[in-house]
Amino acid sequence: MDTYKPSIGGLRLRNDLQVAHYPAIIAMRSDRSIISEKGEVVMATSRLWMKLMALGLLCMLITSCAGGRGPVAQPTATSAPAPTAAPAQPQPTTAVEQPQPTNAPAATPTIAQPSGEPIKIGLVSPFSGPLGILGQWMQISAQAEVERINAEGGLLGRPVVLVARDDELNPAKTVEIVREFIEREKVSMIIGPSLTAFALATKDLVTQNKTIQFLPTVSGMAALKDAPYTFRTLESIQLQMNEIARYLGSSGATKVGMVVLDDATGAEYIALLPEAVKTAGMTYVGHELFRNDDQDLTTQVLKVRELGADALVVGTGNSAQAAKVIIAARQIGWNVTLIGVSGLESTLLGQLVGDALDSVVFVNTFRGYQAGIPEADMPAGYMRHIKAALKLDTIPLPDQRDLSRVGMSTSTADAIYIWAEAVKRAGTLDSDAVKAEIEKTNIPEDESPSGGNLIISAENHEAYREGSLFFYQWRKLDNGQFRYTTVTR
Repeated sequence: MDTYKPSIGGLRLRNDLQVAHYPAIIAMRSDRSIISEKGEVVMATSRLWMKLMALGLLCMLITSCAGGRGPVAQPTATSAPAPTAAPAQPQPTTAVEQPQPTNAPAATPTIAQPSGEPIKIGLVSPFSGPLGILGQWMQISAQAEVERINAEGGLLGRPVVLVARDDELNPAKTVEIVREFIEREKVSMIIGPSLTAFALATKDLVTQNKTIQFLPTVSGMAALKDAPYTFRTLESIQLQMNEIARYLGSSGATKVGMVVLDDATGAEYIALLPEAVKTAGMTYVGHELFRNDDQDLTTQVLKVRELGADALVVGTGNSAQAAKVIIAARQIGWNVTLIGVSGLESTLLGQLVGDALDSVVFVNTFRGYQAGIPEADMPAGYMRHIKAALKLDTIPLPDQRDLSRVGMSTSTADAIYIWAEAVKRAGTLDSDAVKAEIEKTNIPEDESPSGGNLIISAENHEAYREGSLFFYQWRKLDNGQFRYTTVTR
């Protein structure tokens, strides 16, 4: 009650109290007055009567403020004198929400669950046959990225689902699957096909229907030509050849030769490597072709050595074929620098070629987990994806990592990441709107699933640019196993 305030001497009457209780005083006066026959009020003049009236007034005021008419008023903390011990705490008359301490953990925000019609992503790749492991790895990485998106509320508030199809390494079946994705499944984005020739077979179908397409395992240059809705999240053959030439030039090589698979991709190696070697200040001495069913490549390797090469490029992305080149070079005693692309990455090479694998070099995107890079040195986005794809709670120490079951394709996760971010910015699934946003992509290496800096523009649909690749060299460990380590970027 605000009619009194504390003081050191006790309670004292405030000015506003006299006004507030004035009607009560008047009532008491009327009870104590003498009314004349003329209706005039006659006040008692006796001194005793006045003392009694004042005493009655004081008692009434004390009773009304401290008696049983209502709760006792509590003084505020600031108005009370500070005690010598602990400061007095105010006692609120009603429950109030107490503020959280500054070091309390922040409350986890509630994420709305995605709902409505699913948004579909189509994945076409071989899931069976000699390249079946490629499709399986792509699916593992794609599914991990889809689960991340859904856990964060989906896309445009809707769930995302992955629809995977096995093309059985049959280009006719690849076309059939892509058509099914577009016409029946109504997918919003297609990942694949996985080989350059198959991508070329589906290019017109994808372009005519304005379907967003990402190629995470196709390096052929023709795949992106006249394909306005197609993007690549793998290093192109042009980039591979440029980076290999730069590496060889800086390592002291002067004459470069190549043993290359006779297919469409090999034809692009042949078209692009000579100019890259020349630009790096070296001489390209020539190449030798081999077929897919050739078992012994000694003849081809001998011919390139006779041309005077001091560096040999292994022109295939197939590990079994690459192994044949390595074996042939070492069997003839040619201790030449062997360098190539993804065909030299497989952990199975140690079993295929044995000690001949030591010192072999290949170029690729970031491979921190396989190369034994400590967890603290891995980019955050890459580490997050590795844990999700491999179902790990923590990243094992380098010498405790099982590389025999590294089922992932970070370039596939990059494709979904780029596309999803573009859809969010566009606020729609409209192909032209999403395409325009993809062409503004600039994702730093710490955020991307691959650990690479991803840049896409309207003029260049390649996510990887010069200087973004890494070189790895195979080394035999003390325990007899092989592991590749990062050489340079």
